[in-house]
Amino acid sequence: MRLLFIIIDQSIEPDVLEVFEQNGVEHWTSWTEVHGAGRAGRKQGSPIWPGLNTVFLVALQQEKVEPLVQGLHATRDTFPLPPGMRIFSVAMEEL
Repeated sequence: MRLLFIIIDQSIEPDVLEVFEQNGVEHWTSWTEVHGAGRAGRKQGSPIWPGLNTVFLVALQQEKVEPLVQGLHATRDTFPLPPGMRIFSVAMEEL
């Protein structure tokens, strides 16, 4: 199994949830209004550093990871100015 950390600009949260649904992702955890700094710049929900992130934690079987990631990237690429999105994957074992 794999554990995905999906960090996105909060503005595309509905789009990400739609990709989850299309790929049969029924279980996930999210953190909203997350501050951070990355390739898309700093986001702290302030006038100086506007914007916030959402982080999703998703556990999946290995064979479901690539279709989900492809769907997420395809969705991101539909925007004229692609929003921030980073996906990290680590091996996981349920105990």
